Amino acid sequence: MKAKEILLLILIIVTGVFFYHAQTGKIHIDWDLDGHFFFIHLEEFIYEESQEIEPPFPPELQINNAHGEIEIQGTEEEKITVSFQKIIRRKNEEQAKEISDKLKMIVDKNELQLSISTNRNEFRRKNFETNFRISVPLGMDVKVNNSYGLVKTSKVGNTNIINRHGKIIASDIRGELILQNSYKDVEVENVQSNCRVESKHSNVFINDVQGKTSVEHRYGKIHLENVSQDVEIKGTHSEVFGQNLMGKVEVVTSYKNISLFDVGPTKITGSHSNVEVDGAKGSLDIKHRYGKVKLNNIQGNLYVEGKSIGIYGRTIVCEKIFVSSSYRTVELVEFSGKTDILLSHGDIVLEPSLLTHSIEVKGQYTNIQFYWPSGGKFPF
Repeated sequence: MKAKEILLLILIIVTGVFFYHAQTGKIHIDWDLDGHFFFIHLEEFIYEESQEIEPPFPPELQINNAHGEIEIQGTEEEKITVSFQKIIRRKNEEQAKEISDKLKMIVDKNELQLSISTNRNEFRRKNFETNFRISVPLGMDVKVNNSYGLVKTSKVGNTNIINRHGKIIASDIRGELILQNSYKDVEVENVQSNCRVESKHSNVFINDVQGKTSVEHRYGKIHLENVSQDVEIKGTHSEVFGQNLMGKVEVVTSYKNISLFDVGPTKITGSHSNVEVDGAKGSLDIKHRYGKVKLNNIQGNLYVEGKSIGIYGRTIVCEKIFVSSSYRTVELVEFSGKTDILLSHGDIVLEPSLLTHSIEVKGQYTNIQFYWPSGGKFPF
């Protein structure tokens, strides 16, 4: 790497770190009378206040916040308690106290919604964070709009969270869950209805969903376990891991691996990655390019079509097996069912467990190794 390139890289890193601290309010850019700017290191001061809201309550709690953390917890108590924390960055405590006195929590209540927000937009120079810790009656519906901070909910009802550039943790959701974020991870545990997640540049972990699950994702990892109904994943550069997915499964991604274990009827569309399926009950449909496909313990019709994919399958019991590829090896071991294989410029290895159905191979520039079942007497 040349000296100019090294200096440019250092400049990019320093600029990124600087703007991150400026965005989070840890430093402040100020201007002097001649139009020049200089940097001020700010001290951090914390102020807290709380408020208790008595019933009756509307069906939904809505939180509108920015640059802060929000934690909402369902409890057995029939009241709502709000703890409001202000983290203010200024040169001294006197300036911080002046801002704290002006920075308010706003509570608005009507028949449909209880709304909690702040008067943040009234400040020209912000450099502060506002955090909320809220307890609500069990199963209350929640809607959150936040940025640059953790949002955590537990034991609430229908939940809708938008958290730009912030992490989301949602557990014990007694209704439908809808999440949207970027650049930070998403963790979901125990949802009693449908779950929908939109995220990018992040890792998504979802466990124990009783309803349908939908994930739209770019750049990162998706990890799903124990989903009772259908799963749909639309990814770009998204690594996918799924285990114990009992409904229909549909996965679309590219350039990252797909690993599925103990799934229902499954459809996979991918490219430039490796695919592994171990334990599938129902039809398995794979369309793939450039990579490897590894299959084990498949029960149901199998359809694999692709270009430049190596295919290895073991313990496959299907009515119909169709495989089409090129330039790689196709190897099937301990399989049974009507089998059709199309391959060009590659090798085929076949070791069926039984020959109760026809096996037809069409190859171009292809070597074939066929292992006859031991002691079997079948028409040839």
